[in-house]
Amino acid sequence: MMRVPKSAAYFVLVVLLAAAVYMVYIADGVGQLLPVRQGGEMQEEQGNGEGEDVETIGQDPADWVPNGGKEFFVEYRLERERVRSQELDLLQQMVNNPNVTEESKKSAEARILELQALMETELLVENAIKAQGYENAILIVQQDGAIVIVDAPELSSAEIRLIAQIAAQSTGFRASQISISCQSSK
Repeated sequence: MMRVPKSAAYFVLVVLLAAAVYMVYIADGVGQLLPVRQGGEMQEEQGNGEGEDVETIGQDPADWVPNGGKEFFVEYRLERERVRSQELDLLQQMVNNPNVTEESKKSAEARILELQALMETELLVENAIKAQGYENAILIVQQDGAIVIVDAPELSSAEIRLIAQIAAQSTGFRASQISISCQSSK
């Protein structure tokens, strides 16, 4: 039976915590990280006494309307980490539950390892793209390819090829399986 070492689980938790702290730092506080939007409309926050409009993050990233700001990248990362954390918690509960079959435990352990590898790949690709001079980048890995969203007003053909090559090296996909798009935060 394959077991996930506690040190690996702790490592993942530390990485997630460090990512959260970093996001709070770059957003100059939690208030800017967690705008409040419900149903796509602005809602007045209860009890703030100032009548300011506050937005909430929707539950489905497909419902988000990119507004061209840094918020898109921050919101996406926060939502991705929230969903991953929930999935990892559920998988860890399955592994630790004595009523779950050994086959299900093995499947849960394998999925935990897959998620850890995916998080490492996302971090590697996103940081490699940032190292090329872009302020933000997001990698979305799908079953048959990947999507890279870069913080840039536009990309040249050479830039697209470079980003596709960076993503292809880490994901194992061919460059033709990687879609590149730009989202300007300026």
